[in-house]
Amino acid sequence: YQEKYRLEKRKSAKVFHDTLVAFAERRIIIMDMFEKATKVAKEMGDTVINSAKSIGGNLYNTTKEQSEMASLNVQKSLIEKRMTEYYAEIGKRYVEYMENCEGGEVFQVNDILEKMQPDLKKLSEVKEQIAEKEFAIKEGNEQKARRRAQETFDKEKETLDKALNMEILSEEEYEEKLALAKNKLEHYDLLRKVDMQLSMGIITKSEYDEKVKNILN
Repeated sequence: YQEKYRLEKRKSAKVFHDTLVAFAERRIIIMDMFEKATKVAKEMGDTVINSAKSIGGNLYNTTKEQSEMASLNVQKSLIEKRMTEYYAEIGKRYVEYMENCEGGEVFQVNDILEKMQPDLKKLSEVKEQIAEKEFAIKEGNEQKARRRAQETFDKEKETLDKALNMEILSEEEYEEKLALAKNKLEHYDLLRKVDMQLSMGIITKSEYDEKVKNILN
């Protein structure tokens, strides 16, 4: 009976080992691919930064944020790769423990857990930095979009002012068109969401037109 139990335990340990190794190999391959992709993204970001410095601070800042994000993702992928290797080593030890222990022995991986602690702490910090960077990029994009909306209104008003001065428009037509332009600016957030719904294919063109009409009216 003991021999049968020992054989069954070794068989179970081998299945566990094979499954764990296959998982670890797939994870490492994926992490290698991601690492290479993020490295390329960082290099591209750095190249764009060097070019953008000569054409304006706003573009430079945006690209700088994206390059820093790519760098953080590289750090995250490298740490996660090491974590995968740690987990694989723990699994390997567990298989050896199951194959060789005769009872009474304690499964020990404290040395690996100690090695993991700095990486776990760093991974948490990097994830927090990524979240902060994502928020900053989102805020920056929102501010740029709002500036564009304001610039569009200013140009439209300038055109209407010229048309009124040249008597191309009547006072009534001028006020009507200016009110519509102001309405678009005031409801910018809602209109932008509807634009995104259309671009993502969530709504049809007719639904889009209806939503815009309801917002502006």
